[in-house]
Amino acid sequence: MTTNYEWAEVLHSQSNHTFFTDSRRDECLKTYVSNGSNPKLTHDADPEQGTWCELWDDKKKIPYYYHTTTRKMLMIPPTDQQIIKIVTPDLFPLPTKYDRGGALDLVTDNRHIQRSPFEQNLEDKAGFSIGSKQINLPVRMQSLRASQKSNTKLHRRLSQFSKSRASVVFTRSKTDISPNVPNKVNSPPSSETLVPFQDINSCAIDGFAQKHFSIHKRGLFRKTIPIDEILRWTKDPLKQPLLMLNKELHKDALKCFKIIQLVMGDRPQPRQWNEVEHLQTLLTCGIAQIQIRDEIYVQLCKQLQNNPGHESIQKGWETLCIVSEMFPPSKDLESYITDFVRQHHRVQENQVDVISQYVSVRLQRVCSRGAKGKVLTAAEIQRAKEAPFNPSVFGESLEFIMSLQESSLKIPKIISFLADAVHQLHGQRSEGIFRVPGDADAVTDLRIRIENGRFDLTGISDPNVPASLLKYWLRDLAEPLIPTEYYGSCIELSDDAEKAIDLVNSLPELNRRIVLYMIGFLQEFTDPKVTQRTLMNVYNLAMVFAPNFLRCPSESLTTVFQNSRYEQAFLRTLIHEMSVEKDKCAYSQVRVVGSRLHGKNM
Repeated sequence: MTTNYEWAEVLHSQSNHTFFTDSRRDECLKTYVSNGSNPKLTHDADPEQGTWCELWDDKKKIPYYYHTTTRKMLMIPPTDQQIIKIVTPDLFPLPTKYDRGGALDLVTDNRHIQRSPFEQNLEDKAGFSIGSKQINLPVRMQSLRASQKSNTKLHRRLSQFSKSRASVVFTRSKTDISPNVPNKVNSPPSSETLVPFQDINSCAIDGFAQKHFSIHKRGLFRKTIPIDEILRWTKDPLKQPLLMLNKELHKDALKCFKIIQLVMGDRPQPRQWNEVEHLQTLLTCGIAQIQIRDEIYVQLCKQLQNNPGHESIQKGWETLCIVSEMFPPSKDLESYITDFVRQHHRVQENQVDVISQYVSVRLQRVCSRGAKGKVLTAAEIQRAKEAPFNPSVFGESLEFIMSLQESSLKIPKIISFLADAVHQLHGQRSEGIFRVPGDADAVTDLRIRIENGRFDLTGISDPNVPASLLKYWLRDLAEPLIPTEYYGSCIELSDDAEKAIDLVNSLPELNRRIVLYMIGFLQEFTDPKVTQRTLMNVYNLAMVFAPNFLRCPSESLTTVFQNSRYEQAFLRTLIHEMSVEKDKCAYSQVRVVGSRLHGKNM
């Protein structure tokens, strides 16, 4: 969504100075010249919801985007949002007196003021009025200093961002601008140059740092270290945690940073160095102590910021992959970490673009599902490193999983493999099948095999191992097997066989085939001779598998508990009443549906 205007009237609320900007020509005037041909000063943004403004980082020589209500800052333009270009490279200083209580420092000579880039970015607040509506913008002091020499460099740098700003389109009046308007600046030509790695700054983390970072000092006079320097890569050890932590956690926080430096190769590794053991120690700290989790995430961001070593960068992102598999950042840090990772989606050096996009997916997932309770094994850690380049069939969407296989199967290969494995290992004679968990290490080993493309049961004799992994695969899907939009109907129709079967037949093709296949598979365990050995009747099977078919969308534990009996009733109805041809679900080229038991398939 773009903003329909050509000239914008901007009022600095502290100094009461007004100036005018033209987004098309990158022009800024002290006075607006109206001769009847100029368009009106208009702005259609909703002041209550705020708007996105494009500002200029004079230190980094790049634009950034600021939301006037949420005060959120991004390095890439937000999509489908109104964007107003407030500060342009040609914005000249206005003659006003510096006021510490004000937001903008427009004094030409302010060399006596010592302020860090972080303070300029977050502590300097600017009050603007566009039209008659007031918005607050943080504008860096140096952004408002302009000279003929710096303008040339600014426009040259702008060409690197023409691609990322291509989605920001300004719709203007058909009336041409007056020839009396001076200082026309031509827009830079479009360029396909990608954002260089070194141009990605730390503003995604700055907002969190201002609230939660501890004060770091150095030197004889204990001078405070600027936040932007704290958030920069270092080969030196930390003297105190980055965040404000309880004192008893300081030792563990410093130990975590030491491990991160060792893993990334930022400090000499001891002779008997074991990377896996150190990574497991890092994960153990995060699992056991929730406060340490944010510290670990921020430490990784610090070591990835302005890092001069290519191998160190790759190791750092690999570590972030592993951490994002285990536990989430706090709600306070979540959005900042997400933005930090998203800023690297187009950085091709060291394949950061591929890894960062994978980390974004894992972060979204771990934030919605919560931390794991067990530290990753050596095989799982190795798999987590390879995951961005070797996609997994676990935790993904059904469509993505199907895109990875080349067989003629109409359902994911892993389902038929694990179902057949349960039969091959005599699961129909195993007491408590599907209820008794398989050996955890054996289940993990089988999962790693499958993720590496090895569908074999070598060394596995317990049917509970493939049975446990089958349940895990269903439960771990990115979206529930029966989509969320069908959940309410499943609960309502749990005891109505006809309507329940009709609902299953209305599911998307792939989901329907898998549901029918699984129902047919479970029906093979309902024979009285089988249940006599397994002690798993239809009620037990429904209780075990209902959470793998349906996921309650409510976050209320009371609702989840109350709905569980209806989920079990729905699955029990399908097992009791539906007739399914399992093999057709897996191989038939025609549409496959279920019908009432003892009836004909539709």
